[in-house]
Amino acid sequence: MRRAVMILIALLLLPQFLGLFAVIHAEEKAANEPLAIPKLQIEIRQDNWGAASREDIQAVCESAGRELTQYFPGRKMEPISLGQTNGPSPITLYKRGVDGEIRVLLNTRDTFWAQFSYQFSHELCHILCNYREADNPQLWFEEALCETASLFVLRRMADTWKTNPPYSNWKSFGPVFDNYVDDRLSNTTKIEEKSFADWYRNHRAELEKEGTNRELNQVVAVKVLLPLLQKDPRHWQALNHLNHWDPKQRPTFTEYLQDWHDRAPEAHHPFVAKIAERFEIKLTPHPKR
Repeated sequence: MRRAVMILIALLLLPQFLGLFAVIHAEEKAANEPLAIPKLQIEIRQDNWGAASREDIQAVCESAGRELTQYFPGRKMEPISLGQTNGPSPITLYKRGVDGEIRVLLNTRDTFWAQFSYQFSHELCHILCNYREADNPQLWFEEALCETASLFVLRRMADTWKTNPPYSNWKSFGPVFDNYVDDRLSNTTKIEEKSFADWYRNHRAELEKEGTNRELNQVVAVKVLLPLLQKDPRHWQALNHLNHWDPKQRPTFTEYLQDWHDRAPEAHHPFVAKIAERFEIKLTPHPKR
């Protein structure tokens, strides 16, 4: 009798055990599976792009975006609306659109795909840097990262489009991306000082006064950031942890880098530390978590 009762109880509890096992198995499977690469949601909101069709613009921007977002697995990307600006430079607006989307405005048109890719990559990098409205004297560093993103993406697109362009008849366009980067690199201002750190100290006031000084920001991008991120592009993911400091503060560059270093996972600490070393800034090691 007792045995029969135990069998009955076991049969009654079996579905619960099976359900619990399924949940545990699903959680273990999810933990072991790689995180998905973010998918960009881009909507072209205007028609006045000259000879460029909205479909082609979207294909180019999505291609450029993938060269960056592949290094941000698991990140949730908000929808982006793409429009034009009459201003001198592209811009990512702080004010959201009517549907809550991020508004990116470019100032290019026709079929200048290298320029589209260059500008869109720059603005996408601001989004990945957690751009926000704040009185940040170190804005120049974010701008330098975004210049780096443009150069990095165009180099990658030159290679990607050799075999996998948005359309098969665009394969021959790859060298144009390389030429665009070569032109930017050749026009980078030469450093006259003995070291990059000396150059930074001589231009620190200018950098902090005008964060969008493209000439100076490009020096930082080419001399410091681009070589590091080309060597190990996995560190693009460190941008997830940038710009989380209190927006009421006005951090020094040392404080800015230290905050980024401390918030980033340990795997990115050497990367941030290498950047600091180029500026001859010593960061405090963060205790292991």
